[in-house]
Amino acid sequence: VFLILACLKNYENGVRALYDGKQIEAKKAAFGVTRELCECTVGLVGFGDIAKCTARLLNAFGARVIYTNRTRKAELEKEYNVEYADLDTLIESSDFVSLHLASCEETRNTVNASFLSKMKKSAYLINTARGDLVDNEALYNALKNGEIAGAGLDVISPEPVKADNILLSPDIKDRLALTPHIAGITSFTVKKLYRQCFENIIRII
Repeated sequence: VFLILACLKNYENGVRALYDGKQIEAKKAAFGVTRELCECTVGLVGFGDIAKCTARLLNAFGARVIYTNRTRKAELEKEYNVEYADLDTLIESSDFVSLHLASCEETRNTVNASFLSKMKKSAYLINTARGDLVDNEALYNALKNGEIAGAGLDVISPEPVKADNILLSPDIKDRLALTPHIAGITSFTVKKLYRQCFENIIRII
C-alpha cells in the first residue's frame, strides 16, 4: 500500500524536489492531476494471506479491489470486499496491478512484454512478492517507452541487487518507487520467527 501511494503521489520525485529547493514547483505539478486511491482500481494477482491483508487495507482507502487466482475464492469475496476477474480483464482494467504470487517455474516472468502491453498507459505495476516474477528487460522497456506510468518495487531479481541492474538505470528512475526489501526485518518478526521454530521443534518432539 505504501508503494501504491508512493506511485500515486510521485513520492520519489517529490523528495528529490525537496532536496533541490523546489517543493512548491512539485506541489503545483501535482495540483489537479494527482488521483485519490478511492478513484482507482487495484488488481491483486494471487489471493493468499498477504493479498487478503492488502485488500483490507485498500478497503479503508475506498479503492475498488479485484483479484485473480488459480481457483476463485467466491466464499471470501464479500468478507474482503473484492471482485473476481480473469487475468486479462484484471490487467486491462486496473490502475495498479499488484503481484502476490509465489516464485516457481510456472510463475517466473509472469510479467513479460505481453503482460505489460495489456496494462493501461496510466497504470502502475507493484511487486512486493518475488523479483523473478518480472522480466526485467520487458519492464525496463515498458517504463522507458511510456507503455505504463510506472512501477513500485520492493523486490528486484537477482537479489542482492547490483548497481548495474537494468531496473536501476537512471533513464527510468522518475517512473519508479523503490524500497529495499526490508519491511519484514524488525525485532518483532525476528522474535516471532524464532518462537515459531522453537514451537515446531517442541511439536515434533
